[in-house]
Amino acid sequence: MRPLKQMTTSLYGKFLILFLLGIFTISCEKEELNSTNLETADASVKSMNTVKITSTGMNFDAPDEIPQGWTTFSYKNKTSELHFFILVKIPDDKTLEEYHQEVTVPFNNYLKFLRGEEIEPEEMAIAGWFFTEAYNTGGSGLIDPGKTAVSSVNLEPGNYIIECYVKLPNGDFHSLVGMLDQMTVTNEVSTSKEPKADVSIRIDGNGLNLEDEIKRPGLHTFSVDFAPGSTADVHLVKIENPDNANRELLKNWIYWGNNIGQTNEGLMTPAPEGFSFIGGTQEFFDSENDKRTYFQAVLKPGTYALVSEVPYNIIDEHYIEFTVE
Repeated sequence: MRPLKQMTTSLYGKFLILFLLGIFTISCEKEELNSTNLETADASVKSMNTVKITSTGMNFDAPDEIPQGWTTFSYKNKTSELHFFILVKIPDDKTLEEYHQEVTVPFNNYLKFLRGEEIEPEEMAIAGWFFTEAYNTGGSGLIDPGKTAVSSVNLEPGNYIIECYVKLPNGDFHSLVGMLDQMTVTNEVSTSKEPKADVSIRIDGNGLNLEDEIKRPGLHTFSVDFAPGSTADVHLVKIENPDNANRELLKNWIYWGNNIGQTNEGLMTPAPEGFSFIGGTQEFFDSENDKRTYFQAVLKPGTYALVSEVPYNIIDEHYIEFTVE
């Protein structure tokens, strides 16, 4: 250790150490990307402003405040159920309880009405501000139990709702029974930089477009560009047995509004068998400007699908398969 300590006392030595550390970092990243031990690999978080969100039941354990700017979310699903989280920016004068009572409860009642239950009109009245002053700002794709979803988004100051609206077997949203939280993005500026992607996706009026060929297994960072007004998200799904998989079942299930009151109602658990859900990103809505989010995933050899939560009549424009060898 003495030679190293002596070397740090000179300006040359400091530059040399920085150079060696840079070489070491690059070699580690290269080793990670080309790792053949994919059975235990998981998406890694490379961000100075990493926010951890965890579910241990029908809940979110998340920080109360985070700085504005580029933020990487590491969402750990420590439950036995399928989940995701979406970030909804709400007016500054609205609270978590108001969101629950004025949005979540009436929306859930509306679903009951569609299933044939007798619900009074006022019990289904979603607050007007939700449609005019709230908007989605990213989040994670669907993630299997025991797995971690990694996604990045550039957030402005304000109040945000963290929500999962996957449905219980009885049809109730997860958000109704606890998967609803509030987080404030402060005026403090994050030190994180925008991620660098090796795979590009775009969502526009033509649907979901994969703009890069994925040639190798390992860790990948996906960028997702949303055209103005886009309301479609991206979920990354591994098709476990491509020859026998019921893709139409998946396409019908992926949207909350499909088959209400019927078998395979949209987003009602259990999810269709034969598919593993390994992350993605929720949409970032802006009526006038392009928006971009990112997500990471480790791809093992096999067949995958990128699919959006959209109604069945437009699902084919939002469904892409690819194979990793």
